[in-house]
Amino acid sequence: MVLNLEPSNKIKEYLNKICDQIRWKKSHKIISEEIEDHIIDQKNAYISHGMDAEDATDKAILEMGDPINVGTELDSVYRPKPEWSIVLLTGILLVLGIVVRRFIMQGIDIQRSLTMEIIYSLVGVGIMGFAYFMDFTILGKYPKTIYFSLVLITIVSMLVSPRIMGQSYYAKYMMLLFPTAFAGIIYDMRIKGYKGIVFCGIYFLIPAILCLIIPSLSNLILYMAICLFLLTFAILKGWFNVKKLKALLTVYVPTFAFLLATALSMKEYQLERIKYAINPYLDPNGGGHVIVTVRNVLSNAKIIGSNLNSSDIKEVLPGINTDFIITNLIYSFGWLAFVALIALVLLFIVKSTKISLSQKGVLGSLVSMSVIASFSFQTIFYLINNFGLIYVDPIGFPLISNGKTSLIINMFLIGIMLSVYKAKALSNSEEKIIKKSGRNFYIF
Repeated sequence: MVLNLEPSNKIKEYLNKICDQIRWKKSHKIISEEIEDHIIDQKNAYISHGMDAEDATDKAILEMGDPINVGTELDSVYRPKPEWSIVLLTGILLVLGIVVRRFIMQGIDIQRSLTMEIIYSLVGVGIMGFAYFMDFTILGKYPKTIYFSLVLITIVSMLVSPRIMGQSYYAKYMMLLFPTAFAGIIYDMRIKGYKGIVFCGIYFLIPAILCLIIPSLSNLILYMAICLFLLTFAILKGWFNVKKLKALLTVYVPTFAFLLATALSMKEYQLERIKYAINPYLDPNGGGHVIVTVRNVLSNAKIIGSNLNSSDIKEVLPGINTDFIITNLIYSFGWLAFVALIALVLLFIVKSTKISLSQKGVLGSLVSMSVIASFSFQTIFYLINNFGLIYVDPIGFPLISNGKTSLIINMFLIGIMLSVYKAKALSNSEEKIIKKSGRNFYIF
């Protein structure tokens, strides 16, 4: 019979000596728990073969090895490690964004604009660094506090921010933060089964209503797409511990009901905008003019080569450095330039998604997926607009299109994602601890 004895003071002293050698304090708990479990298992094995508790403890500790050496070995493993591939790709996209905008914004005070763009980019890097050193687990510890604080800040921003084309400017960009806050809500509600899914729906609804107040239908669609993706991801992973089909119906039936109610409550001019956004040729010189123009511009673009001598695009297409920077890039430098740029963006998305899917922690998976989903859906919406498929009034192309607020918020989100990735060393802890300690345990 194996005895389950409480660890002695000797074991605690041994663990403290190991942790004294490890500089990353966040890893101390998991390392102590793993080593303690192995020592107790070994101790109980010795006791079951007739050894007294004191001698069994001493021998089990001796088997583990010198605490100074073990701690020093583990310190080389348990250290925050940036995901340098993502950092590098972020830097490349940031620089490419500046380069692309420089060519697009010809005719403006280039020296002054370039200086300001560099300053904003450096601020973005600083914000990313700040988010990186944050403990992302606060999203799981205080999800409701963070969520309602964000709701309050968004409401205040509606009151104080300038209105551009009838929309609250700052509130529009604040909506980009809600999916990551919603990831914390999903994490908090996952243990409540169907009830948790219903509560997620309630939390999901509040920012959706804020989108209607801003007002921004594009924001609403973007926000809903990201959050529905996260909730679906959590359900399919089995984190709510419920029947998946029933759970998905619980999510999507009310969602479509909300969209239907929103459509029925729209004013006539809003419905007209949607109609022309879907089929611009119904009013090619009015409501559909922008999309028709985009399609005409792209039809004259070359596979390779430029139309740099043609200035007509800047005269007929508004927002060439914001809403239509890709359209301008394709027209000015050819489709090949776009393919090269989008290849890097896809590499960033695929690499980040792969790392996010490898996360073993539920919270880390949700938070990192919320960021990459936000980046991906922003990109998709932007390209839909720039290809002249549907006019969706995009937030922007992350890191590429002009917009300091969008840049800073997206860099903050990338920093949070990197904060998740840096804790990767804490996964597979048992295997690492035993491997690095260089000790073999024999349970008789």
